[in-house]
Amino acid sequence: MKPKKLLLISILTASLATAADAQFVFDSIETIDFDRAEAWAMKYVTSAALQTGFGVPRALEPGSIELGFEAGWLPSLSEDERRVGFNGTKVEDINRSSIFARPRLLVGLPAKLSLELGYVPPIELDGVEPNLLSLALGRPIHESNRLRLGLRLTALQGTVEGDIVCSADEAAAGSDPALNPFLCEAPSEDELEISVYGLELSAALRIPGSSLEPYASLAYNEMDLEFQIDARWAGIIDRTLQRTDGDTWHATLGVQYSGWQRSSLAFELFYTPLDVVRPPATGSRTGELFNARVLYRFKIR
Repeated sequence: MKPKKLLLISILTASLATAADAQFVFDSIETIDFDRAEAWAMKYVTSAALQTGFGVPRALEPGSIELGFEAGWLPSLSEDERRVGFNGTKVEDINRSSIFARPRLLVGLPAKLSLELGYVPPIELDGVEPNLLSLALGRPIHESNRLRLGLRLTALQGTVEGDIVCSADEAAAGSDPALNPFLCEAPSEDELEISVYGLELSAALRIPGSSLEPYASLAYNEMDLEFQIDARWAGIIDRTLQRTDGDTWHATLGVQYSGWQRSSLAFELFYTPLDVVRPPATGSRTGELFNARVLYRFKIR
């Protein structure tokens, strides 16, 4: 066989092999409405991670430090509520944990200000790895024998990584159309990037002769969210970046007990309404988050 002919055959064979192995690649940036199904899932996860004040900010001694531990119950979502992928047509595995926890540090500052930090470290749990930092600057604005009022500026920054679009269970099911309807080929490595700034107004009633202090708060949040997909399904490499932004509000109702010398305990109910459009419907409806939270604080100095 002539060298030129042999070279031509080699090039053609390599080209055919490359074409056979080629995959479609989705690598686009998509800005989605704040009430689209995927956006609802993003703000639902974000709302669950918001750091509330657990009462009215107190005027602490400058340099004083309190260590806290927060835990919360997360409700389980139904299959219809989890149908958020691909514009509300794919059920996503977002029921990963029924609890949420983080340590918190409260520091007294001059001018009756206090700074509180909360951190969820990057510890993987059931395929999901959060890395979230919360900050809050608080101050009482009114104090009397019966009523206390306060304001807090809040921020939440960080990421949540996991196999969301293609879960490990879906990928393990192979070509089973019931367990893997979108033909996921491997667990995805998706990332939700969270940026939230907010303002919280809180009020508490003082009960004479009691260590219990009931309180309520109302907060406004401005969210900027991005979901980076990194999935392989049905011969497709999906690296779509979805962006959304908008505002939410939430309210809490709780009670704080401060009868101990160096510690306190607070329990509250959290509620936020989150608008969502679920196809085939075209109108928006409320898909709220309602959960319970508890915070224990201990004074170090």
